[in-house]
Amino acid sequence: AEDAIADQPHCFWHDRNVGKSGDAIKEQLEQRARNEESMEGFELGHANLEDAYLMEADLSYSNLTRANLRDGHLFGINMKGCRLFKSNLERANLKEANLEGTDLLGANLTYTDLERVTWGETLRNHKEAEILDDQGDSIGATAKYVEAEEIYRNIRQRYEAAGTTDITGGFFYWEMVMKRKQMPFYSVLRFWSRLVDILCGYGELPHRIIGSSAGYIVFNAIVYCLLGLQYGGEIFKFSLDMGFVENVTVFGYSLYFSVVTFTTLGYGDFSPATWARPFAAMEAFNGAFMNALFILAFVKKMTR
Repeated sequence: AEDAIADQPHCFWHDRNVGKSGDAIKEQLEQRARNEESMEGFELGHANLEDAYLMEADLSYSNLTRANLRDGHLFGINMKGCRLFKSNLERANLKEANLEGTDLLGANLTYTDLERVTWGETLRNHKEAEILDDQGDSIGATAKYVEAEEIYRNIRQRYEAAGTTDITGGFFYWEMVMKRKQMPFYSVLRFWSRLVDILCGYGELPHRIIGSSAGYIVFNAIVYCLLGLQYGGEIFKFSLDMGFVENVTVFGYSLYFSVVTFTTLGYGDFSPATWARPFAAMEAFNGAFMNALFILAFVKKMTR
């Protein structure tokens, strides 16, 4: 009640038409933080909160557009859903802060401490882009994907500068996904980008290569089992006229041949029969490529 303004429908803190750039604003907010009073939904655009002590304060869903939070002591602050568009967070301490659903487009994160920050599954701009995409608004979705890419890159660079490379990879992955989403849907570049994502998560998920390789080996083993393999002048091939044990044995030979073909450049003891040869040649080529891709992704992940 004491915050209400005469003849105004909103209190002082929730009225965006009332300026918050005065020097007394910081002191009043610090007092509220000390008293553990909620500051949810406050309109603090352009507020000068440099060196403010707002540790563990609740500023969720507030508007901090172009606010100056430089050198702010914001440990454990709740900024869920906040609008931080072009805000200055230089050298601010945001350890253990909740930044889920915040809009950080254009925010200055130079030397900002982002240790143990809660980000949520994806960023706000990312979610907004997907909603517009589902609604068929490709132009609006692309604009939001551009924003999300910029924010993911900004956060990634901050973590890289801080040496927390274990977190960097996740933001690099989403940065690349946002870049792909901006490409024309039926384009070679987008198809290639999606393939790299499936195979190794842009180098951040090496285990995907193992799963993809195993699936590809089994697929080719089934093909060889159906089309046949040669060994010592004899053809080994699946047949309904043979018993279960014989067909399982043939599949075992096919699986062995598929593994050897995938991991080496030779055929080993067996060789493909007739129409199985193109599949074997393709598997040998893809195997060399995927083995090199796994080494590259693994080394990148480990050396970081």
